[in-house]
Amino acid sequence: MARSLAVQSRRGAYVALALLTLIWGSNWIFMKLALQSANPVVFNVQRTWLATVVLFAVLLWRRGPLLPESWLAVIVTGIFQTTINFASTTMAVAGGGVGRASVLVFTMPFWTLLLAWAVLRERIKGYQWLAVACALSGMVLLVEPWQWHGELAPKLWAVLSGFGWAAGTVATKYFQRGHRFDALNFIAWQMLVGVLPLTLLPFLFDLPATQWSGTFILLLFQVGAVSTALGFLLWMAILRWLPAGTASLNMFAIPVIALLSSMAVFGERLTRGEWIGIGCIGIGLAIISIDAWFGNRRAGQAVTEPTPMEGG
Repeated sequence: MARSLAVQSRRGAYVALALLTLIWGSNWIFMKLALQSANPVVFNVQRTWLATVVLFAVLLWRRGPLLPESWLAVIVTGIFQTTINFASTTMAVAGGGVGRASVLVFTMPFWTLLLAWAVLRERIKGYQWLAVACALSGMVLLVEPWQWHGELAPKLWAVLSGFGWAAGTVATKYFQRGHRFDALNFIAWQMLVGVLPLTLLPFLFDLPATQWSGTFILLLFQVGAVSTALGFLLWMAILRWLPAGTASLNMFAIPVIALLSSMAVFGERLTRGEWIGIGCIGIGLAIISIDAWFGNRRAGQAVTEPTPMEGG
């Protein structure tokens, strides 16, 4: 797979990682533009089905195992990772600022720490508690729950997205304790399972029809095929050359790219309190990212299970 995506050296993997970070960082802007022509529920179904088709096409081309190793793992992870995470991200982007949404979705590492502590009994170190405290403080400042108007609902959708993403990650680690999943097979099946309940929504509710155009088709292709499907394939190729902790440092840059792009394209502006909140979340992310990087070095650069860092 790495060879098919032209990642054939460690240096090439770093170049690919930079490219992938730009793709996933700018993906938030493409989603916002696409949502000007489509209902968020309908668009989420469209882009997830497109990504699913691409992943299964690659799975068939690779001629690997077609059935999942564990149906229970696929169902549980699919509900959190695809149904909740993808749907909530789209709702957050549709109703509010792209930059705010991306930062709140990327509180995922802190929810992961808390859920892993509760579910997997993984110990949280002292400085990790500091990261969680910074992130939660920043989240409160960014969400502004005391402001019961304006963009509160989109912000809550973004927080739910980050939580769903984290729950899916913890569920994957939980089920992997008894199985060795093929990454492509697992992500393709959990995406298929997760999109099925979402597919029923347009039939149950009277949702506006999509305004099809050449521009919308290009945006849908970018979000579904390139950012979601091909982005994950590139991520797997990168992990063949780089430790997961090193590769995961891109989580720090993605919301920054999304925030700056949103300010440039849509004129999004933040209050002083929101900037302070973003700074707190950024400090927490930096602590977690540096810990992951040093953890990989201490472990001899062992590669852990790949987790897509697109965040929506």
